[in-house]
Amino acid sequence: MRWTSEGLVLNFKSHNEKSYILEVLTRDYGKHKGLIRGVHSKNIRSIIEPGNEINANWSGRLETHLGSFSIESIKPWSSLILNQKERLCALTAACSLVSITLAEKQPNDAVYLGFKSLIEVLTSGKDDWIKSYIIWELNLLREIGYGLDLSKCAVTNQKDNLVYVSPSTGSAVTETGAGEYKNKLIKLPTFLINNNIDPSKNDIIDGLNLSEFFFKKWFFQPNNLNFPESRNRLKGMYII
Repeated sequence: MRWTSEGLVLNFKSHNEKSYILEVLTRDYGKHKGLIRGVHSKNIRSIIEPGNEINANWSGRLETHLGSFSIESIKPWSSLILNQKERLCALTAACSLVSITLAEKQPNDAVYLGFKSLIEVLTSGKDDWIKSYIIWELNLLREIGYGLDLSKCAVTNQKDNLVYVSPSTGSAVTETGAGEYKNKLIKLPTFLINNNIDPSKNDIIDGLNLSEFFFKKWFFQPNNLNFPESRNRLKGMYII
């Protein structure tokens, strides 16, 4: 069995002295793994950095087998931000979240195109990339079945003055709706309601906390999985 698809590198792990196990998010075949040989080749090593765009050729006797990859570079996105530690950490964190949360061999065009768009933003030089990153995380959460409802207050049904999110339901809440329970609610950054607003440092931390809370509650903890260390490092860069 053989197929070819464009894809985005998620990660690679050593298999033996001569090969890696490469994991790629492909547009046509979803998240897929395969052996790739030539680990001592500098060319191969530079192509398979997480976040890079490739043309992946997979072959195996059966679809259920690990199979093997041969690859060609399309765009070495990661090389554009090698000296920008925050953006590189965000790219690594995004690759880890996609790798952990998506089921194998289930194509999802929205996830693929959203992930590629995020990579383009991270490598574009735009100053507001972290805002795009947080919005991307919330979109990924929705695509895996755990979307938040930030359209109106869960208590009053009002669509204005949304300032909190309920940790139990993932729904937005106004100051009035929060009442005496505001200390138990999660802060909702204004830029998630109004995209024209530039986030402050506190807004960024609140946004990262918001998506992290629901990723952990609804996916990582029920599956006994650890939250990606690269994502922890990303938030740590803003807390310092």
